[in-house]
Amino acid sequence: MSANGCVAEQCAKNGSNDENPDQYTQMWKGLWSARDTAWHLTHRNPNLVKYEEMLLNGNKSARLMFPFCGKVIDMKYFWEQGHQVFGIDCAPEAIQDFYKEQSIEYETKALDDKSTCYSTKDGRMNLINTNFYTFDNPILNGKVECVWDRGAFGTITEDEQKLYIKTIKRLLAPNFRYLLLVLEFDQSQWDGVPFSQPEEKVRQFYGDFCEIEKLNSTIPQHLSLYQKHMQNPLEVKETVYFLTPKKA
Repeated sequence: MSANGCVAEQCAKNGSNDENPDQYTQMWKGLWSARDTAWHLTHRNPNLVKYEEMLLNGNKSARLMFPFCGKVIDMKYFWEQGHQVFGIDCAPEAIQDFYKEQSIEYETKALDDKSTCYSTKDGRMNLINTNFYTFDNPILNGKVECVWDRGAFGTITEDEQKLYIKTIKRLLAPNFRYLLLVLEFDQSQWDGVPFSQPEEKVRQFYGDFCEIEKLNSTIPQHLSLYQKHMQNPLEVKETVYFLTPKKA
């Protein structure tokens, strides 16, 4: 979500090329390079706070993943609580800014020829600079127990969502628990990034492998953040879904 909606909208339209998924990352890399990060919250996300216990289900050392992690401060909170935190972002600036702003020391290592991991010295927080759409590595494959997605699935095109779901399926552990936050609004009033995600879209993409529970749909306290980005006083709702493995 860029303060300059025209830039984000045009990049999203230009980035449609299934044969070269790296093109999909150009918008986000450009925004982070310019530090144009209007979507970033400087406080813990209220919905994640509200549903934290549902997500963790008593797990005191969960493997939590933040797709398109940016520099979300919730990662520090879960790390301090003793969990194993994994974030994935295509922009190195996002990860570097997170560690700098949170005053956390880190070290780097290459996971493969396209992925660099920024890890805390205790090894419990690993933020990976790579393309989420093509990420395929034993460090996470089949091991992600919990997911918090605010601003990944809901801010990409349908072509990108198909690639996103392929990666998600590859990474999830058999007993996963997943909180998905998307936006809903009158798409005729705004056709850039982010995109409105009605319930039927969520069920279309997740229904074959997830049980889907709609938890709430509310106008957030930070509504002005979205309205400023869209340059439009339209009503925006944040809708939260709880996803678990589909029953046989």
